[in-house]
Amino acid sequence: MTRLPVRIASLVLAALAAGCGGAAPASPTKPAAARPAPPRVLPGKADGRALLAMDAARVQDAGAGALEVVAAEYLSEGDKAGAFVEVPLDACALVMARGSPSVVDVDLFAYEDDGASFAVDESTDARPAILVCPPHPKRLWLAARVVSGSGLVSLGVQSVPTSAMAAVEQAAGARGRSGGETGRLEAWPGLEAKLLAHRAWLGGRWEDVRRAAVPVAPRAPTRLTVAVEAGRCLDVFVSPSDEVGSLEVVAEDAAGRILARGKERGRDRAIVLCSATANEVTVAMRPRASTGIVAVVASRSAPGAGAALDVSARAEHVTETRELDAARAALAKDLTGKGFGAPKTVLVGSAKLGSRAAAALELPAGCARIDVVAGKPLADAAASLWNDRGALLAEGRGGAGVTLFSCGPTSPARIDVEALARPGPFAVELRKDDAAPAALVAHPLAAARLLAVLDAGGARISAAAASSTQVVALDAGARTTLPFDVPARGCVEVTAALDRGGSGLDLRLADASTGENTVTRGRFVLSDRLCAGDAGAKGNAELRLLAGKADALVLVRPLPP
Repeated sequence: MTRLPVRIASLVLAALAAGCGGAAPASPTKPAAARPAPPRVLPGKADGRALLAMDAARVQDAGAGALEVVAAEYLSEGDKAGAFVEVPLDACALVMARGSPSVVDVDLFAYEDDGASFAVDESTDARPAILVCPPHPKRLWLAARVVSGSGLVSLGVQSVPTSAMAAVEQAAGARGRSGGETGRLEAWPGLEAKLLAHRAWLGGRWEDVRRAAVPVAPRAPTRLTVAVEAGRCLDVFVSPSDEVGSLEVVAEDAAGRILARGKERGRDRAIVLCSATANEVTVAMRPRASTGIVAVVASRSAPGAGAALDVSARAEHVTETRELDAARAALAKDLTGKGFGAPKTVLVGSAKLGSRAAAALELPAGCARIDVVAGKPLADAAASLWNDRGALLAEGRGGAGVTLFSCGPTSPARIDVEALARPGPFAVELRKDDAAPAALVAHPLAAARLLAVLDAGGARISAAAASSTQVVALDAGARTTLPFDVPARGCVEVTAALDRGGSGLDLRLADASTGENTVTRGRFVLSDRLCAGDAGAKGNAELRLLAGKADALVLVRPLPP
């Protein structure tokens, strides 16, 4: 037998050993399992336009502009969604929030740049709306907050011309513009009833410009800044929560001087400020002992309401005065070409606190304008005009002076002037009016009240502005209705002033087609307006007297767009 070489034999033995007694052969490799594609994040946000579309179309028919969606988010209880919005200074803005069916309650807020609350709707539903009208900041942060439920919430805004404010308010259910329900601060369940009773006591029509709930403590006052618009009055109503005891409320000017102190209305406090020019005031609130929360509601009046406020309201006038010569020159310039004769100086004197300066004068036949011009530092002056038998012909108050009107035959009279805040110099000027409407000449006291409302706010009107005035006989047991037409996208103003013999005017302005209406009350004089959308409207002015019998001068006039 042939022998194998040693080297080859060793290799053969090693191969045999590996094949018989070594590790098992490796199994084939399994293919990797297939993995799903990752989720894809989609661009864009929730589309909330559908939630607002139906209500937006309805208010567009009433005169509002196109809908702009501010924010649309899926929210749960306590969550907020919002954004900055720039509002034209000469227009209103309707803000609405709407939720999906699973959203039960939504609150709506408008904030200024400094974080102060400008407007709010805290009503207990998912359809809040607020109407922001001049004066307002150019930029507001609008926010919607879910109080109950969860789901999609959409926040939208539409521009509104001021002429369509009332019609849009009614169509949207926006709160606070016409003096009715203004949205509730839930911590004060009786706030609305107290506020409406307070406004009825003041007389005239009021609309919210600011609402806030703020903490107060005795160590330092809590302050809020509010604006007083030219020719209007501002009412600040402060209602404390139960834990707040005695509360002090004051209005301060930019230098920290106290302009007015809050008058007591039970536990509540109220301040009424009027001004012929635009002003800003600071309201300071401080309890004397305990800490807590107060609700603050600032409301503005209609233009010219300073002449229509109830005397018991004791409004404070905050207009800054000028040197007497400068103030007289400015008045003469304003009245040039307005239908008045040359001025006649009746009296130049100094008004004092606690006494009245008096002067005799001869009233011309027809109508005349009598201006009490205040010189620095005289502030908050009062004046009254009397005939030779001691009967009142006209009276008024003003921060930088007082304007009185007289109509009737030639007669002797007396004017009284008094300083109510700071003493100072004054001048009394009389100007004969070229116009003398017969209705005004026959009812001197009503004419003085009517013309004072029309002239408020620096309008500088003459009696010609009331040439279409009607004489209406009023009785406490009867209602008088005056129909009128409202032009498309326009407004009609109704002003009524009582003559001697009665008190308590009640005016209901109603849209004849829809039945929507507002009610305004005043002691001797009142004014309100009705506005329409694109289609125009037919209105009714329903007047009644609350006590006695008296003639009233009623002026129904269209307002400029």
